[in-house]
Amino acid sequence: MTNLRKIICILAFACTVLASAALEPSGTLPVMYITTEGNTPITSKEDYLQATYYLDPMGFEGIEAVGSAQAPEPLQIRGRGNWTWSGFDKKPYRIKLETKTPLMGCTKSKHFALLAHADDSFGFMRNAVGFQLSRMIGMPWTPADKPLEVVLNGDYIGLYFLTETIRVDKDRVNIVEQPDLNEDPATVSGGWLLEIDNYTNDPHITVPEYDNHVTVFTYKTPEILSPLQNDWLTTHMTAINNAIFSNDKDDCTWAEYIDLDILARYYIVQEIVDDYESFHGSCYLNRQLGDSEKWKFGPVWDFGSAFNHSKSQFIYQGREHHQTWIGEMCKFPAFMEVVRDVWSKFLAGNYSDIYGYIDAYAAQIAEAARRDAERWPYYGNADELACASVVKNYLRKSVSWLSEEWGGEIPPAEKAVTVYFRDNGDIPWGVVNAFVWDNGYNPLGGWPGSYCTAIDLDGEPAWMITFEPENELSGNAGIIFNNGHSGVESGNQTIDLKLVNKGIYNRQGIIGVMTGISDGCIIPSVSDDDCISEISVRPGTLIVDTSDSCNLEIFTADGRRIMLNAHKGHNEFSMPRGIYIVRGRKFAL
Repeated sequence: MTNLRKIICILAFACTVLASAALEPSGTLPVMYITTEGNTPITSKEDYLQATYYLDPMGFEGIEAVGSAQAPEPLQIRGRGNWTWSGFDKKPYRIKLETKTPLMGCTKSKHFALLAHADDSFGFMRNAVGFQLSRMIGMPWTPADKPLEVVLNGDYIGLYFLTETIRVDKDRVNIVEQPDLNEDPATVSGGWLLEIDNYTNDPHITVPEYDNHVTVFTYKTPEILSPLQNDWLTTHMTAINNAIFSNDKDDCTWAEYIDLDILARYYIVQEIVDDYESFHGSCYLNRQLGDSEKWKFGPVWDFGSAFNHSKSQFIYQGREHHQTWIGEMCKFPAFMEVVRDVWSKFLAGNYSDIYGYIDAYAAQIAEAARRDAERWPYYGNADELACASVVKNYLRKSVSWLSEEWGGEIPPAEKAVTVYFRDNGDIPWGVVNAFVWDNGYNPLGGWPGSYCTAIDLDGEPAWMITFEPENELSGNAGIIFNNGHSGVESGNQTIDLKLVNKGIYNRQGIIGVMTGISDGCIIPSVSDDDCISEISVRPGTLIVDTSDSCNLEIFTADGRRIMLNAHKGHNEFSMPRGIYIVRGRKFAL
């Protein structure tokens, strides 16, 4: 790198730092101000730092102030997470209050997480939607997650989500808390809180599943096992595993150990959002004290891999992450009967409420999301409403596909229409409206119709609108895109066009149909790097030749950033199949 370029990079970095320092909260959400002792940076996931905090509700209804700038409250804070801690500049944190507090309207507790969701390029909707579906389907407890903005040591660090952590407590996982080093055979059966884990950092037991795959069970409560506890847990998990992998799928003996109804609810939520890591890690189970008690899946936690694929298969089919047990469980007719029963009742009941929840949630955090995108441009969710439309479109397709597999009638409110418009005129329109008609019915209102939302579609500017017609549309429905005025020859509107759901249009007509989810959220630009001399691919492998050791920054098609450490010379990285953006170019692995 030349000296001039080094100077330019240093100046650019300095400008970024100064710009971030000048940013203030949006004023549309509560703000949490945290100051560590001596303004010490938070660098550890293990060791808490002493700090103080105060919460300013900013006039938000139902939120009480805690402390003040003049009289802040004590707090301890440390890092948390695995990939989300190491892979992003916007960090998640674990906080511990000095006294139990109903922070942000949550139930009283000392223990919370501040989740950054830097890996969520779907408008911060992954956890929000997954958690809400969990509540709606009737899981015993789902963590509360409250959006707020955070200022850390005087630096605005963006939009965060105060989230109740998973722990044994009467207001969280409500089971008996089994003591550490328990040697009493009468009480060793409960209560247990476990995680099916994909990391081996924390204390755990392992059970061979099949084909040399070993399942890791990290125990959260109790935290230290006696020999009796270790033997009981290992024996129990082994018995469940053997029953699940029995060749006789008509004999569902593992139902003696696991609550099928709660498992069905947990599983359905994972399928709706297509969370293909759901039984791979951050998969919790708990068991109450008592020989007749059963293991209950849940609570739900991490939906960081939701919405990544267009829904065309079950979560345990053909994906890069191993799914513990669930693929085998679904081979048992007795379990699938429970799944279909819960599914059909959920669809016929309140499922369609999720769309209104998404709209309200997006409106609530929209301004803060824009400000967060200024602070963290790599993780841009600047157009929250466009991202919400993408998520709703995804859910509609997912539910439609699952209904074909499991049955159940899709509520009419889910039968929405989405269209896209690329303005290829010599003078682009400043606004784009869509006007729809069908036998005298105008679902988007009278001329000129309703505003479309500006989005980024495959790296190019575009517009999108989603609507749910009250009347079923015929095959003769039409659509006109316009700039709010009339006249084809004057360039104010398109000609009459046929309405095609998921159609992509320009001023001349339809140019394609969206086959998967839209790139409705902005994909960040990719920085160049002089040390990279050659990039190529073959199926499942990214090949990089470098002139020196360096970090390679790539993005998935939905905007998630991945950092790879490339050494000098020839590098080959095994990657999941998909579309990746490397130095501004798209590669299909």
